[in-house]
Amino acid sequence: MTQTPLRTTQTPPRLLIHVKPDQEIGTINRNIFGHFVEHMGRAIYGGVYDPDSPRVDERGFRRDVVDAMKRLGVPNLRWPGGNFASSYHWEDGIGPRARRVPRLDLAWRAYEPNTFGTDEYIEYARKLGAAPYICVNTGTGSFEEAARWVEYCNISSKEFPTHDALRREQNGHPEPYGVKLWGVGNEVYGQWQAGYASPQGYAGKCREFAHFMRAVDPSIKIVAVGADREAWDRAVLRTAGDAFDYISIHQYHGQPDYFATVGAAAYVERRLMMLADEIDGAMKVLHRATPIQIAMDEWNVCDVAWGTGDVLPEPVPGEYFEVWDQKFALKDALFAAGVFHAMFRQCRHVTLANLAQMVNANGMLTTTTDDLLLTPIYHVFDLYANHSGPTAVRTSVAAREGTVPSFTAEDWRQPSPQYIGLRAPFLRFSLRDVPFLEAQATLSQDRRTLYVAVVNYHPDEAIAAVFDFDGLRVHGAVRVAELNGEDTNTVATFEQRNVARLTLGELALPLDSYAFPAHSATVLECTCEPPS
Repeated sequence: MTQTPLRTTQTPPRLLIHVKPDQEIGTINRNIFGHFVEHMGRAIYGGVYDPDSPRVDERGFRRDVVDAMKRLGVPNLRWPGGNFASSYHWEDGIGPRARRVPRLDLAWRAYEPNTFGTDEYIEYARKLGAAPYICVNTGTGSFEEAARWVEYCNISSKEFPTHDALRREQNGHPEPYGVKLWGVGNEVYGQWQAGYASPQGYAGKCREFAHFMRAVDPSIKIVAVGADREAWDRAVLRTAGDAFDYISIHQYHGQPDYFATVGAAAYVERRLMMLADEIDGAMKVLHRATPIQIAMDEWNVCDVAWGTGDVLPEPVPGEYFEVWDQKFALKDALFAAGVFHAMFRQCRHVTLANLAQMVNANGMLTTTTDDLLLTPIYHVFDLYANHSGPTAVRTSVAAREGTVPSFTAEDWRQPSPQYIGLRAPFLRFSLRDVPFLEAQATLSQDRRTLYVAVVNYHPDEAIAAVFDFDGLRVHGAVRVAELNGEDTNTVATFEQRNVARLTLGELALPLDSYAFPAHSATVLECTCEPPS
């Protein structure tokens, strides 16, 4: 991050950004800034855990990765998958490492040494300051295995000296871990998944798993599998909606085409609204007092082999797929900025989200043995996690004359033949009249700071706007945080790190207008006081 003065241009304002601070949308849950690590590629071995690197601590955890993530304030960390979870047996990954049994991972056809297991994961999450979020095996596993995993994590060995609680104590952890978030399965609607099921079949299994997991610890929260398909989500919600707290949705987008990538953020919001409508409809017939919430527990840009129609290469035993190490450009960060705006607006329902993934395999961080790359996705998390408030307020963008400039976003690619069906719900869309300029404001808890977040998707032109804050008075300098770069499609590499940069500056009052630069995401932080 660099400190530079930012200036407005003389471009005549074309648009009006209207912020209504007294019209609250709702409270933004910090859990939407969550992350995800799966046993896939180099995410765990070489990313989280890398004893061969000079940059590790005494436990083999990458210090540079921990330090980078702590700057973002990670609220929760999902593990161990993902597809990997559907054939993972947690007991393979506990106890003395010398006695752990290596396995062939069925999800990615990879070698799994089980060096990194439950105890290591909990310790790592604590290093980040993140709440643990564990996804259980509903594919090759049973409800009894899942219940005993809850027992291992959450039961006091003093109060209940049971087999699994005592095993945790014998493994050096006498106090319970207190894991509150538990996912029951992953993407079981797809034939690529161990434990593939119909919606009715999964709903029955979800109810059974949730019942016996809660028999161990009634305080846990359950995340059910949603499919981003109306028929699946409706069936799961209405059949088992009284048994879980969240329903998931996964959203992967991105490709070389600029407009298809950034425009996909608007598509994501439509899908979140669709699932919210299904929840609202189900709530009318369910016997529950608390609303079901949305967990977008996998989302990111992903245009590696599974989204291009290419067949993935054969793995080499003991080695990891470099193909999973996604490279990100500014366009990908602008898509993510639009997704944050969508989650802010849909905060009544969306209260949990996890970027897939944190490091290496499609990760926002990339490592070598002795280096770390912060990608554009990392910088957009820095912008929104550290420059937004907890209260979303009504915000609109209108044209002062004519219409708001817009573009068309289309994505009709075929999914990879290896994952037929995996991408179809996420990629095939055609959207018209997507606004080039998109804004969403938030307020600090004390309502003395107004954060106006604006994305200008136009690839070539700055777009100027004037502001209406509905009588809210702004005083002092306006702090500006801007994410931008020289172009939209150059990917960040170790040789070319700064394709996207987060710059900080200040503007003097009055804030009459501001010209938002081409291909940028900007947050204006205004010190304010309510109208008298």
